[in-house]
Amino acid sequence: MKFSVACSFDDALLEGLAPYPVYELYGKLTSDYFGGGRPSFYLPSIDKQKCADFVKKTHEKGMEFNYLLNASTMGNMEYTSEGQREINHLLGWLNEIKVDSVTVANVFFLKLIKRRYPNIKVRVSSHRYTDNPRKIRFWKDAGADCIVISEVNIHREFKELEAMRKAAGETVELSLIVNNWCRQDCAIAGNHAVGLSAASQKKSKGFPLDFCSLYCNQMRLAEPVHYIRANWIRPEDLHIYEEMGYVNFKIVERNTPTAILLDRVKAYHDRKYDGNLLYLFQNYAYPLDKFSERDKDAFSRKRLLKYFIRPKAVNLIKFLKVVKFGETGSVLFPLRGANPVYIDNRKLDGFIDFFHKNSCKARDCETCRYCHRWAEKAVQIDPAWKKEMNVIYDELLEEIYSGGFWEGYMDTARKAVSKASPESQAIFGDIKNFSRVLKSMD
Repeated sequence: MKFSVACSFDDALLEGLAPYPVYELYGKLTSDYFGGGRPSFYLPSIDKQKCADFVKKTHEKGMEFNYLLNASTMGNMEYTSEGQREINHLLGWLNEIKVDSVTVANVFFLKLIKRRYPNIKVRVSSHRYTDNPRKIRFWKDAGADCIVISEVNIHREFKELEAMRKAAGETVELSLIVNNWCRQDCAIAGNHAVGLSAASQKKSKGFPLDFCSLYCNQMRLAEPVHYIRANWIRPEDLHIYEEMGYVNFKIVERNTPTAILLDRVKAYHDRKYDGNLLYLFQNYAYPLDKFSERDKDAFSRKRLLKYFIRPKAVNLIKFLKVVKFGETGSVLFPLRGANPVYIDNRKLDGFIDFFHKNSCKARDCETCRYCHRWAEKAVQIDPAWKKEMNVIYDELLEEIYSGGFWEGYMDTARKAVSKASPESQAIFGDIKNFSRVLKSMD
């Protein structure tokens, strides 16, 4: 067993990981020219000097560092003279600070790095959705040192996993993400990866709205079976994968407070966890009491203003609905109190047994309903919170679908004033003055 763990760029993480078989940390700059697999607003605020210093500290603790260059799309910038200058500059810097490996989601980058910097190991991102022996052999033949298995659809397909392990042979490592919670066989996973990539590129002008996440989270709330069908691995079931020859396990996420990352590593190391399974894999709703002062910066109003207040890109009046979503769902802010969604891990004992003899590939979930029955037993959702969140989702998504979210905020104000009383219309001049202030912020 060995773990690849998300990097919070916190010295306390290095100290806390000492008792566990962690061989590397993975992370990247908050933004760079090419971007990566997560949006900038989601990541620790890290510049080149801080990154270089942390890579050095990681090595001093006997661990490797993996840099993520895993954007699913770069707008073909990588094939331009400007893009070539940027990749040469970035790779030269990564080689200088002695990163051990780079994760890519692009075969061109894999071949390029192997040619120019053969000392740097190259890993294939989970966003390439490698889920059968043929894809394993493709990346193996291309020169990959490690392949992160698809994060959405393969963890309970044991025959395929065995065949993939054999196809990899002794020369290529296979890594399994143990605590991802994307919906099983998500039809929009590719779209999601592309959107996330643009949201961490320095030149991106788009608003960093994670629409796919909104859409999928509403689906989870409507059909709790999505919590159970997701591609996670329980700590108690890790031995099944080890017996097939899988020893490299990846623990996410990079926005997770250090204390929670350490709890996750401990749970998988001990192969046992009692409590809310959601605590191990949900990428938000982190309990406030687990935040250090440093962690709080990533979930602060200051961070919200920095990345989201863009008057020329989004209607700031309508944006208040995003803030309400972020507060009520504990997405943009810490969780205060108990998590309104509870998955009793002990009630999932025996859940995995079905998949030893059964594949989901040719099954219609609505006909099978195996996971539905387990969801009814193990998942509890606070009904009042669920009702409130459903209203928030409906209103926010309606603004997005209708285009109102991007409507000029002055247009919204005029519509509101035209329906208001004379007294309300009298303050329209104040709204105009307010708008000038907002424009100056963009």
